[in-house]
Amino acid sequence: MGNQVNVNGVTLTLKDFRKFDTNISSENVPKGPLVNMSGFEGSNGTPFTVTVLAYLPDNPLQPIEKTDGLQLQGNEIYLNYYGITPIKILNKDGGYTTVSGRDFRVDFNCKKEASHFDLYYLQFTYQLEEGAELADMIYVRDNNTNPILGDVNDDPVTERGTVTTPATPPPPTMPKK
Repeated sequence: MGNQVNVNGVTLTLKDFRKFDTNISSENVPKGPLVNMSGFEGSNGTPFTVTVLAYLPDNPLQPIEKTDGLQLQGNEIYLNYYGITPIKILNKDGGYTTVSGRDFRVDFNCKKEASHFDLYYLQFTYQLEEGAELADMIYVRDNNTNPILGDVNDDPVTERGTVTTPATPPPPTMPKK
């Protein structure tokens, strides 16, 4: 493998990409890819290894437009880096904290909703340029770039155009004695 690109001050190197399992029913597909990362940013100057299990539609895929990242399968599947963005995460007090997240996406273009998926194993490294901004976290998403369907696994926008967000949980209470 060993493909390598530099995008926005981050060098991405492909270590492995292969189809791991096929014909998985949509009822058995988790929301978004499963990710593991070695180390944490700021710990040293070595590349960070990221391992991803991504469920992608088994429907025919079309070429995508954003191709500045790592080419995974023809012009149909790419690992793209979108930079650092602020992310709200749920904190231990039940509120939200804003952190900086490094945004990686497994981009593909599928014209119709899928009823079956293929499981892909992806391993890549990323290394920051000297003086690059550090992030608190990374996140990796599978991202259908088709403008009609959008990202059917992660996108909070529904077909009717409404946006959903997690409800703010009520504050914890102590049981009365």
